[in-house]
Amino acid sequence: MRTKPLELKSWLREYRWFMLLEGLLAASIFFVDLSMELGVAGGVLYVSLVLVALCARQKRYIWGAALLGTTLTVLGYWLSPPGGEFWKVAVNRSLSILLIWGTAIFCYLFKLNEEGLEEVHVQLEQQFKKLAKKDAELEFANRQLEGKITERTQKLQATNLFLEQEVRKNIQAQKELQNTHLRLTTIVNAAGVGVYGLDLDGITTFSNSSGAAMMGYGIEEMVGKNQHELVHHSRPDGSPYPKEECFIYSAFTLGASYRVRDEVFWRKDGTSFPAEYISSPLYEDGVLVGAVVTFKDISAQKHIERERETLLSDLESMNVELKSFAYVVSHDLKEPLRGIIYNSKWLTQDYGETLGEKGKEYLERLNHNTERMYHLINGLLQFSEVGNIRELSTPVRSGSLVEGVIRCLPPAGDIEIEIQGPMPEVVYPPIRLEQVFQNLIANGIKHFGKQKGKVVVSCADIEGFWLFEVWDNGQGIRPQHFDKIFEMFQSLDRRKSSDSTGIGLALVKKIVEQNGGKIQVESEFGSFTRFRFTVPKVV
Repeated sequence: MRTKPLELKSWLREYRWFMLLEGLLAASIFFVDLSMELGVAGGVLYVSLVLVALCARQKRYIWGAALLGTTLTVLGYWLSPPGGEFWKVAVNRSLSILLIWGTAIFCYLFKLNEEGLEEVHVQLEQQFKKLAKKDAELEFANRQLEGKITERTQKLQATNLFLEQEVRKNIQAQKELQNTHLRLTTIVNAAGVGVYGLDLDGITTFSNSSGAAMMGYGIEEMVGKNQHELVHHSRPDGSPYPKEECFIYSAFTLGASYRVRDEVFWRKDGTSFPAEYISSPLYEDGVLVGAVVTFKDISAQKHIERERETLLSDLESMNVELKSFAYVVSHDLKEPLRGIIYNSKWLTQDYGETLGEKGKEYLERLNHNTERMYHLINGLLQFSEVGNIRELSTPVRSGSLVEGVIRCLPPAGDIEIEIQGPMPEVVYPPIRLEQVFQNLIANGIKHFGKQKGKVVVSCADIEGFWLFEVWDNGQGIRPQHFDKIFEMFQSLDRRKSSDSTGIGLALVKKIVEQNGGKIQVESEFGSFTRFRFTVPKVV
């Protein structure tokens, strides 16, 4: 049996002497090994280190001694005087190492067995103590048994009284449940929703009055009858509807819920009405026993849907006519404008000296307003095309697209345009994405309001979207104008330059929203303007 643990100082003292003994023994054997030729199996002596470690209290010293012996055996091979054939030396050293570790394993197992016996002895002592304690507890329990019997009798009497009260409460709860069921039935009937139940054979087990009335039957006429043969026997076109294909039956054959709104129920008089129904499996104590069906007459909804489809068809026809009208009108308007523009330029070139300064000023004003009208018509055409023309979304390298837009812009003086960071590939109508960047970058340059600055285009990855940003450090926009700038014909440029139509940002907003994104502006007047818009990621 192991003695109780020594105090800390005693343990350190024992540990110090043990390590000293191991060190002296290892040094002695090492010097002996160095004094012998390689061919002599001096490494076997290191087994004594492992045997000495067996006396230590902890098993890890055995492995430490084995590791020390192995290390010294290898060092002895390198430091001992030469002698003997190589294979003999190698075999002797290898066998010495194997003997060291074999002895270590044996000692470790011996130590484990010793500790196991000690633990068994300790456990037996603990069991004896527990048995003695149990005997004492049993004697104490016997002494208290009579008192507990009396106490339990009193508790049983109290429990019986409690149970009587619970029975009365349960009776009251059943009455309330019946009243609740009655209220729910009244509510369902008032809502015009039909409810009936089926067993596993498709036989109607119950029905509410609203459901029976919708189909022209009395409740007693439905209960006990095959529901499918009674009200669901045919499709909307009058062809037979096999019950094997019926979703109502699937609820209790497959154990799943189904919602259907493109079928009809048949009344007692042979007429039908469009119905929307939900068929759900019915379980009792975890066992599938049938299905519950809730349904309603959707004749009014169907009528509204037909009217809606008619209105949509009419609207589509009107859009086609409006589109044709827009193209015709724009063509008829643009042709005279081109003539005015060219003629005014020719007049200026050919008769500039004759017209004088006042005449030149009038012609320049005419040319300026005509070009503005021309750009305005082009902007209206672009705005009307968005959403009215079916456009194919294709993979677009946004970085290359922005570079192309920048190259096509007129010189911006000392305003630098920069693409910052990587730009992703997106799925978008290419022309529309080009229009978005062209208008945002051009807008930043046009309304910069400073001699020198920068316009930066960048992109960030947010959940489910790409977030594009066009930032400039120009004059900025006042907060009261944030909503106004996205409206048609709204421009903050008081100079009314020829290409400022007030349509650009309205066009950008429409393109972004038509393609599932959002756009917003952030600005500090006199400091910067930042436009951000999102593009959905497409897998």
